[in-house]
Amino acid sequence: MFSGTVVDKTTGITVGHALNAEEAVMTFRPQNGEEVREVIGQCLQTFRDVQARTERSEFTITADMAVLDLQPDFWLRKNLVQWAEREFRVKIYKGPSISVNTEVMVLDQMGRFQTGIIRREPFTDTYLETRGMGNLYNVLGIGTAAGTHESAITRPGDSGALVLSLPSERSGDSEDDVLYVYGIVISLYSWSENYLTIANHLGKVIPNVFSSENVVQRVHNIPTDEIDFTEVMDDGPDAQH
Repeated sequence: MFSGTVVDKTTGITVGHALNAEEAVMTFRPQNGEEVREVIGQCLQTFRDVQARTERSEFTITADMAVLDLQPDFWLRKNLVQWAEREFRVKIYKGPSISVNTEVMVLDQMGRFQTGIIRREPFTDTYLETRGMGNLYNVLGIGTAAGTHESAITRPGDSGALVLSLPSERSGDSEDDVLYVYGIVISLYSWSENYLTIANHLGKVIPNVFSSENVVQRVHNIPTDEIDFTEVMDDGPDAQH
């Protein structure tokens, strides 16, 4: 699932565990009962983990992100989300750490909104390496709100879905029609009979990924604090300019 674009029309991001550098990136869509595949670009580089720095400390964050070099003829619709007959712009959340019990929603692979809460933040598991998996560092653990039993709000195949803030009631606030992206779904985590949806911290991961020398050369040194989801204003691939 393609997660969205950042910076400009030629640079994208998605989850990185299904891609390798220089590999073609494809979209899949049904047409006349068949699955149509379309190459939209090439994987520029993948990032499993990144090092985040503050004034007082340095720590590891699981990124699980791939940066994509999109083809010139790739057309991205305007990054808008439809919910309950309302239309929302999408922006990367860059505020303080997200607190436990924050309500969120995910637009899954079937086009349905799944709602839940942040149950663990930050969540780290450094024992996964012994089971042949990659460790998790400072990720979001998301589950359903009811009961003590923890259940994920996504399923296999939902990797790449965006973790969004819940829409607010309408008011005079100009930010009312904005949904913030807290992270990108990267996996499911299970223990005993419990499951969590795991997502990266997109606002913390992006600055470190886009500071990489290879990526900086690709995006022409655009300041990382200006990186956000692109809004394409034309009406489609055949729009007149």
